[in-house]
Amino acid sequence: SADVRDAMTSHSQVLILGGGLAGLSFAIAIACENPDSDIVLLEASPFRSGSPNPLDTRGSALNLHSVSLLESWGIWSGLRSAAGAIRDIHVSHRGHFGSTVMTAAELDVSALGYVVENHELGQQLLARATQLGITIRSPVRCRRLRTDAGTPAIETEEGEVITADLVLVAAGVAPDWFAQLGISVLERPTPNTALVFNASFPGQQSGRAFERFTENGPLAVLPLQTLSHADQRYNVVWSVSNSTATTFGDLDDEAFRNHFQDAFGWRLGRVQAVGRRSQWPLMRLSASEQFRAGFLLVGNAAHTLHPVAGQGLNLSLREAGLLAQAIADAQQRSAAIGCSASLKTYLDQVSDEQRLVVDSTDALAILFNRRGPLLDVPRDASLALLDLLPAIRQQVASVGTGR
Repeated sequence: SADVRDAMTSHSQVLILGGGLAGLSFAIAIACENPDSDIVLLEASPFRSGSPNPLDTRGSALNLHSVSLLESWGIWSGLRSAAGAIRDIHVSHRGHFGSTVMTAAELDVSALGYVVENHELGQQLLARATQLGITIRSPVRCRRLRTDAGTPAIETEEGEVITADLVLVAAGVAPDWFAQLGISVLERPTPNTALVFNASFPGQQSGRAFERFTENGPLAVLPLQTLSHADQRYNVVWSVSNSTATTFGDLDDEAFRNHFQDAFGWRLGRVQAVGRRSQWPLMRLSASEQFRAGFLLVGNAAHTLHPVAGQGLNLSLREAGLLAQAIADAQQRSAAIGCSASLKTYLDQVSDEQRLVVDSTDALAILFNRRGPLLDVPRDASLALLDLLPAIRQQVASVGTGR
């Protein structure tokens, strides 16, 4: 009957598929810039509550631009005490000459960036989204995207149809959904795997991050929030060859800890413990298009970056701020927010940003890979020069802050 059909159909101004860090950030940015917006967010899985084991958490590095965005969205004040400040970054190459330290003091800032644990950030985003009146539905699974009625719509597994002026796809790379939109995924596999884990060392947290070139690949060791004066926690991202990842995956914690100690060195003393290890193949994915028929791909759905520079979440937060402004501009002109004309400036901006960040992170990934003495020696010399030339070192550090 018509009544049943009406009961199974609803409309929102902005519909967001995916309640991860990116989806929640876009929802909040749009709500803050457009307070009267009707925003609905669907998440396929139940939201987790509570805190994992301190050695089993996962973290994200935030640059200073991201921090300023979170501040303007009313999130940073509740998150700051749970963030680990990066006050300086030590860059070195295992077994080779040349190293440098980039410091916050050189840029006249209190920190170069911060490391937040994903569960802390997720909880703060969820609380803020609820406070802003965003409709959050979880768990709700989307069965398919619909472009047949002239208005973007999705159909849930329960048969409910939700239409919207603009649908944001923020649930990562979803080939079935992309196929329904006529969007292809461009894949660039690499021979490397990212190992991610937390490690603890003795002593007090000083706020120093480490970027280390090792024979297996680049190793980032990032300071986490202080929980104890007796030891310090770090979030580690280690890019290794696929064969090495397989070998490491078969090791017990003690054997793996010894390999990590050998690669990282003794700058923080003996590794006391390592937490649960995660790994995934490093494959750069990008969508052939980001906008089609009222559907906009955002976050990792639009770009998956090499983790060496930690820019994936920062790029998503920047894009959230830009989209919120684009929607506000369209509404001021009484223009449809889901048409290509209203999103042209946004798409041009993010395309340029993505190209810059993707090229930069790809260059860093290539730079950090072991390539033999002909290319390693210039890299080592560059590190030594950075240490001798404060002005250049300051410029490199400034780029990393995202300001």
